[in-house]
Amino acid sequence: MKKFLAALSGLVLATCVAQAAETLTMATEATFPPYEFLRGPEIVGIDVELSRAVAQKLGKEFRAENMDFDSVIPAVISGKADLAASGITVTEDRKKNVDFSEPYVKTGIVVIYKKSNPFTGKDQLKGKKIGVQGGTTSDAYVKEELKQEPERFKTPPEACAAMLAGRCAFVIADVDPARNCVKGEAALAISDFLSSEEYAIAIAKGQPELLAAVNETIAEAKADGRLARWIVDYTAESDRLKDGGSAVVEPTPESVGRSGLAAWLDEKWTALREDFYLCFLKKAADGSSRGMYLVNGLSITLQVALASIVFGLVLGFLVAVIRSSHDKYGYFTVLNALCKIYLTIIRGTPMVVQLLITYYIILRSVESKVLIAILAFGINSGAYQAEIMRAGIVSIDPGQMEAGRALGLSYWRTMIRIILPQAIRNVLPALGNEFIVLMKDTSIVGYIALIDLAKGGDIIRSQTYSVYLPYLTVAAVYLILVMTMTWLLGLLERYLRNTGANPVHNDS
Repeated sequence: MKKFLAALSGLVLATCVAQAAETLTMATEATFPPYEFLRGPEIVGIDVELSRAVAQKLGKEFRAENMDFDSVIPAVISGKADLAASGITVTEDRKKNVDFSEPYVKTGIVVIYKKSNPFTGKDQLKGKKIGVQGGTTSDAYVKEELKQEPERFKTPPEACAAMLAGRCAFVIADVDPARNCVKGEAALAISDFLSSEEYAIAIAKGQPELLAAVNETIAEAKADGRLARWIVDYTAESDRLKDGGSAVVEPTPESVGRSGLAAWLDEKWTALREDFYLCFLKKAADGSSRGMYLVNGLSITLQVALASIVFGLVLGFLVAVIRSSHDKYGYFTVLNALCKIYLTIIRGTPMVVQLLITYYIILRSVESKVLIAILAFGINSGAYQAEIMRAGIVSIDPGQMEAGRALGLSYWRTMIRIILPQAIRNVLPALGNEFIVLMKDTSIVGYIALIDLAKGGDIIRSQTYSVYLPYLTVAAVYLILVMTMTWLLGLLERYLRNTGANPVHNDS
């Protein structure tokens, strides 16, 4: 049997390695039109076409992985991706960790400013709050050239929204996303170039054949005009992403002569309807609406959250029984020590760090990101559930364990049939709170390129440059999920209260 399992494991591993060898994986952040953005569920753009051409040259299948920008280079370094193409600027610090191809686009960074606060020169930036996308050359520019810390956001549109809300004075960004940010925004404008830079493709060190293939592809795409055509086509398509987002509301005959408040309400209602259509109903090139990002993202969120809760319950139960048995009876000394180490590490480190370590280091050979997320969140939640259940077990009178053993029940049977049901009744409110926290914590799975509910809202925002409606909708969906879970837990608590001894209420 052991030989069979070893052979089966070897076959599965060999299959995974073979599949990885036949596929060229590109790491990118698909919120950077025209270089990479989403057309329905498909990642498209200039960088995608260039990377796909590299895969064709190598005779491999092509796959693009969507993740946060500050994760694309770590994905290459860790082997999760073969190359990173996400409008990446070549810098000396980045060269220490990865190799870069020949540059394929010359660009630069600019200042986005409010017309009511015009930008007149670099000196005007000093001492002001400057919004940037974290981890970009704009971030480095503020730190190195202006000698100050920027206000870091996930994307340039989020930084612009903060500027419009008065949270920062200016925004510095690459020229292409900057142009998209000001498109249709009458209050915003962009400056001339602050500095010039070049985009290139990042590859892990020690891969000369892949680097040569990338450089050859770039040279060929420039020579035969494909690169120029991609730039024109995808710039035009990305310009259409925001079309309709800032339509001017013309006064209607019905509104003429009405009070200023009524006209203002009509204008806002019309703008809200247009924004709702743009964000959720407008069809993409593949025929799907943007609202499907939220529908599909909700499915991922529920899969990860519910499976993690079940996995955490099982793990937490085992740890709680081992810990409480050691505390009361001195059983499982070695296992208790291992459990204490597990609890210390998990409760002492942030969830997002655990998720990244699981993805990039521990399970780097596992392809299913949903499975990785379930294991990471389940292990994290299991630690907290273990201590909650341990408190419930300790609260049960020791005489009940002795009575169960006196009746001839084994230790584990007594624990499962007598102790745990009462312990769960005692700690159900605390467990319910942990379930709710876990469901909301799943919103960070975008760090490992999973498009969950929160990431779906972020994608809609990146395409429409509408900040408020996508995020408010995501918040409303999470609120509905939490209220539903709270209601179900309330039903369970009432059921347990009416079907047996309830130490909380001293019922019998």
